[in-house]
Amino acid sequence: MEVAGYLGHANAGIVLYKNVWPSDSNFVERLEAVLTDSASDRYKWNQAMVGDQVIMKDYRDCFDFKLRQSDIPITDENYSDLGAIYTEVISGVRECVKHYSGLYNLSLEYEEATNFVKYGEGQHFSVHPDSGFSYSCAVSAIGYINGGYEGGDYYMPYQGLKFFPEMGDVIIHPSDFIYAHASMPVTKGTKYSAVTMYDYNDRNHQTGSYGSNVSTTSGLAAASGQVSSIS
Repeated sequence: MEVAGYLGHANAGIVLYKNVWPSDSNFVERLEAVLTDSASDRYKWNQAMVGDQVIMKDYRDCFDFKLRQSDIPITDENYSDLGAIYTEVISGVRECVKHYSGLYNLSLEYEEATNFVKYGEGQHFSVHPDSGFSYSCAVSAIGYINGGYEGGDYYMPYQGLKFFPEMGDVIIHPSDFIYAHASMPVTKGTKYSAVTMYDYNDRNHQTGSYGSNVSTTSGLAAASGQVSSIS
């Protein structure tokens, strides 16, 4: 993992990490080998939803698939590599989150399920905060697990930031309305990301079905000139 620096103004707390995973991790090929044409109701790509589980393609048009720490290990041999993929991805994310928490003296107590997201040509997610009326979190970690596509920039209108991610990048930032962001439409190819939110909200977490307490997990106690160093 390489701490590349801040995106935008250093005081905004948007930190970019690079080379979080080896370039030969083949996450996309491995995901598709299991999820494409899957007969399982649990292990498959789903049309992404928003708010209180509503499909709104004009607002969010993509597919996703979620895994959390408590799903591991996956004992069904037909889907076992999903557990390995999750473990490899979340280990890298946790390393970044641990560093980020140290920068801002954060004590994060809850780790959401990781949402693997797939954007085909023309697909997008319009401007939105991660913490809102139906969902609450403190810190957002967005990892990028492939390259070879065009479009799909990460756009933060209130931060004046537009950033094209590369394979192995992880962006971490606060989750509230000032950090509303969009995944711009992909114009060629397919973009894959892995999104994990951190901290707790009574409405969604009473049953523990969304993620895990951090104490139960391991590994965690754009344009030129927009990246500045961290001293």
